[in-house]
Amino acid sequence: MTAAPPRPSMSKARRVRIFVKEDGRCYLCSQKIKIGELFEVEHVIPWALSQDDSDDNLKVAHTVCHRKLKTGDDMARIAKAKRQGRETGQQARRQVKGGSIPSRPFPKTKTTWPKRPFKRGDT
Repeated sequence: MTAAPPRPSMSKARRVRIFVKEDGRCYLCSQKIKIGELFEVEHVIPWALSQDDSDDNLKVAHTVCHRKLKTGDDMARIAKAKRQGRETGQQARRQVKGGSIPSRPFPKTKTTWPKRPFKRGDT
């Protein structure tokens, strides 16, 4: 699994636009975010899973709600996706060795068959 590209930073104007779009309500507890309260703009589907940074995937949440309710769940989902996305040993060998898994070669001994030459039916 390749590393994800770095997440782009969010401008203040974009944070305000998302805050206004959500009417200043925490999407986790549905309470109004008051003036001076800390809030975070949060990805509904974790960015590490979808890399979707569109405004439709972003919601506002109280910092406390986000840390308490969402972060642990997100980390578990991300870890599970990484576990499921890991390559099996066979796939990794294919990539390293140029696309094929070598098979065992035939034995390199001198063939002793046939032990006696075939007889011709001259008689």
